[in-house]
Amino acid sequence: MHQDLERAKEAMELNGYTCVITFDSVMFKSNERGVQPLLDWLYSGNKYSGWRLCDKVVGKAAAYLHIILGVREIYAEVISQSAKELLEENNITVNAGEIVPAILNETKDAPHPLETVADGITDINDSVIAIEMALRRMNKK
Repeated sequence: MHQDLERAKEAMELNGYTCVITFDSVMFKSNERGVQPLLDWLYSGNKYSGWRLCDKVVGKAAAYLHIILGVREIYAEVISQSAKELLEENNITVNAGEIVPAILNETKDAPHPLETVADGITDINDSVIAIEMALRRMNKK
């Protein structure tokens, strides 16, 4: 694991961040849950190609956003097998604490709604819109 990623992982563990993205001495941190930090960074106007990212939980929906951000390497405390495969297919190095068959909903009785949406994505360019629409539906409940 690259030293930037080690620093990001340490910052995440020590300070309770949910997501950290870093390149050299620059580090952005978030306490937002889910894919929100990734969407915030995506719309920030900054370029993240070649950056390294630490995330608490990475499912396939988050993996699509990592690809669009252009990160080069990630560390996930928990990652789904399908997310790991998608990232590796897109030349992103994956480090993980735990690899699980699927990311589940809060009651742990079904796949997380974003995972269901992500499974239906066939074109990476459609992923952001599909994820945002799913988040809107989830927030209305």
